[in-house]
Amino acid sequence: MRNKNLTTTIVTVLSMALLFLPILVAETQAKEKIGWVGPVYKSLSASLTKNFKAYYKETYGKDIDITFVRPGGWPVVVDKVRIWAGKPDADIFLGAGAPAHELLMQEGLLVPYKPKGWDKVPAEWHGMKVKDKDYYWTCFAPWIVTNLYNEKVLKKLRLPPPKTWNDLLNPIYRGNIVHTLPYASGTMHETIEILIQGFGEKEAWRYLRLLAAQLARFSTGSTDTTNLVKRGEVPIGVAQPQMNAMAARKDGYPVRDLLPEKTILVPEAVALLKGAPNEANGKIFLDWLFSTDGQKSVLEGRYFAASTDVKFSEWEKQGVEMAKHAKKALGVDSFWDLKAGFIEYDLDLATKRWDEVNKKYEYEIYRKWGKLKRSLFLIEEVEEEIKEAKAANADVTKAVAKIKEARKLFEYDGKFAAARLAAVKARALLVTP
Repeated sequence: MRNKNLTTTIVTVLSMALLFLPILVAETQAKEKIGWVGPVYKSLSASLTKNFKAYYKETYGKDIDITFVRPGGWPVVVDKVRIWAGKPDADIFLGAGAPAHELLMQEGLLVPYKPKGWDKVPAEWHGMKVKDKDYYWTCFAPWIVTNLYNEKVLKKLRLPPPKTWNDLLNPIYRGNIVHTLPYASGTMHETIEILIQGFGEKEAWRYLRLLAAQLARFSTGSTDTTNLVKRGEVPIGVAQPQMNAMAARKDGYPVRDLLPEKTILVPEAVALLKGAPNEANGKIFLDWLFSTDGQKSVLEGRYFAASTDVKFSEWEKQGVEMAKHAKKALGVDSFWDLKAGFIEYDLDLATKRWDEVNKKYEYEIYRKWGKLKRSLFLIEEVEEEIKEAKAANADVTKAVAKIKEARKLFEYDGKFAAARLAAVKARALLVTP
């Protein structure tokens, strides 16, 4: 009797479950989805997620699931989209600057879409393309490549803030600088382009070798660089998105950005991926992103808004907390009122040599960092010895010629072993009759 009752109960429960199963299946199938892939900071993705979900629910009466694939910096994200080869696990390429989007566009991995509000974004600014005329990508959050410093730590070290690119090579800053690899950070990649296009290729790679010898270490990415600077572990961070200083100061850290004499605009952009599994929702998101609410969400996510009609003072009155910090950080009421020393940036050339720049830095500087430092430090030691010998009225003519050869081998040729050998020979000439 007891077993019979138990059997009856189980049958009843299963019957009820089967009655509700179609409803559960229908609800699961009805749930909307969208996927992003990109390198944007968590503060921005959190702001966009929260506010787009609220908008979608209010507008369409449905919840929407958002997945965000964040594999790393710009170059890493680009390679992720390449691997998907038109069958992506996301709908939207969210973030990264113009070269990354141009590259994916040229490789046929983006599809055009003109979001509502597209006309409020400039076509170009100081020579930099801000959106694609055929609607393949559009800037939603502009910023400028800058450097950061911890004013409290520099003051304690009695060091002035380095104002120019060349200032960073001053020996007083050795061991007090950090930056990452161009493959780990699109900002670092763009910094190399600034140097190449601003000073010429030979001088740029010479500069990068000398700068590498100044580093305390390589960071793991732009976020890591910011964290090291704001905590005061390393006082100077090279190749930083301009808004990082704004966010750090809001959080109470004594961090300031310092625009070098040559820089560029970075149009943090967004695009619809080819083969997007949720294309309709992707387009809805793009329309929302360039609306007033979407742009406020960008600013609340600690990025600068791209719409030309944005006035930080007006948004501050409306209760947008970050508007006050943005206005103070930039010193103007709209991002597009900002003035800086911009170079004539060749986007086509930067796009063409995207992979080449990343590989050259990794193989010729990063992987040889130990040899690079040993070579330069030896050259500097011998140069000091030559000065001392010259002060003692010794004939240093041959030693000077040999150490100049060592310098050239190091700075312009990147031949570190040969440079060390030349420095050793220069030293020998100081003691050989």
